[in-house]
Amino acid sequence: MARKDNRRFLKRIDKTVDLIFVGFLLIVLIYSGYAWWDTNSMYLQAGAANYAMFRPNPAQEEEIGFDELQEINPNVFGWIHVFGTHIDYPLLQGVDNLRYVETNARGEHSAAGAIFLDFRNNQNFTDFNNIIYGHDMDRGAMFGDIALFEENYFFHSRRFGTIFTGEKFYGLEIFSFLFADAYDNDFYNPNITDDEQKIALIERIFEESIQYRDLALTVDDRLVVMSTCTPTATNGRHLLVARLMDEIPEDSFEGDPTRTVSGIDRLIAGVGEIGLIIGAILILFLTVGITTWLARRKRKAEIAELMPKVERRKRLTLREELLFLFGKIGMIGLMLFMCFNVVFGFVRIEDASMEPSLRESDIVLFQRIGASHVLARDVVVVEMNGVPQVRRAIAVAGDTVDITERGLEINGRVQSELGIFEITEQFSEGVQFPLVVPEGEIFVMGDSRARSRDSRIYGTISLDDVLGSVVTVLRGRNI
Repeated sequence: MARKDNRRFLKRIDKTVDLIFVGFLLIVLIYSGYAWWDTNSMYLQAGAANYAMFRPNPAQEEEIGFDELQEINPNVFGWIHVFGTHIDYPLLQGVDNLRYVETNARGEHSAAGAIFLDFRNNQNFTDFNNIIYGHDMDRGAMFGDIALFEENYFFHSRRFGTIFTGEKFYGLEIFSFLFADAYDNDFYNPNITDDEQKIALIERIFEESIQYRDLALTVDDRLVVMSTCTPTATNGRHLLVARLMDEIPEDSFEGDPTRTVSGIDRLIAGVGEIGLIIGAILILFLTVGITTWLARRKRKAEIAELMPKVERRKRLTLREELLFLFGKIGMIGLMLFMCFNVVFGFVRIEDASMEPSLRESDIVLFQRIGASHVLARDVVVVEMNGVPQVRRAIAVAGDTVDITERGLEINGRVQSELGIFEITEQFSEGVQFPLVVPEGEIFVMGDSRARSRDSRIYGTISLDDVLGSVVTVLRGRNI
């Protein structure tokens, strides 16, 4: 009787272990689905389609829909549309250039922000250098399509667009795509009035262009500079430059399927390729696990019914069943340990050092494999005094880092970070510059220079303290 009770007890434990493991996989799957849904919702809310009802039309005498959007948010004053792209959004202007970084055109909080004109520019686009900002986002949201202009075919097949100022439509003729620094006072100066400065800016645009068209620009032309972030450099920017025209060009891409994003593209953009692989493996593992478990239970029952009493005695002994159970628990534990301690890991953001790209309460997934192979500009998880922190690698072994009145310098090249000398705290704490990064170490900084505690405070980081590189971010929503 005692042996039967022991067997029943072991079976209950076996079932419980199976249920716990399946439950864990379901929780991971549900949370992954939530993360995908959350990210997908943000991109869908940022999509140009959400504003299509408000879009003005040059052929209409009254812009009824556009007026409705202005009633919702008076800071909406115009519209920008680049033909053959998803750039088809309301134009806003705030009291400064921070107002619409995390606020959408309806005036609601949104990480996607809005497309906005530099607060120093005139809304009627009478300035020589008119600067428009927008986030670089996947799926072509906001200014995400600007990076595509680096490709020769894309640049030369998409030449025109329109600007609506609220009173008048203008044409846009795109003539340059280039990289720039966010603190470059030439490109980001909206108050250029001197003819020599205008000529110098035009010459520099053509000199540094990655893609360009030969246009005979003069000081009487008006430029529209569309600016967005780059994923490779903290202060790097993609610039798409056009000139304003009185003529309204024809949109030859109207209704073109190349302007849409397929369902699989949306899925890949939402979770990333690695996310898709992880999700597919989890779904496959879950399906196989449940199917195998059910089949095994059914087969055991069938065999038990058909097996003669003599044969039934050949079943596993109590000791063997106990060893089998412990082995299963050990294999599950080993698999979980390998997954979250060898391959991947999660870290919750506890400070504002990486804003605006990463915010407090965000959760990042990082990859542990290859943690020692860090490149400059990689976002990594490092361990300082036993506490994981997310920072950006600014320099690697052999690089020279200096912080002077000119800004941050890497190997003698100024990164044009104005004001960093004044906000860097380490000058009172002992870190000496210039600093040559030793072998086996990296120099890290937070994207929010003024609020970050990083290598300016505690010096370089050993590669042994690098836990891994960030794969993706799950928005925490303060959970």
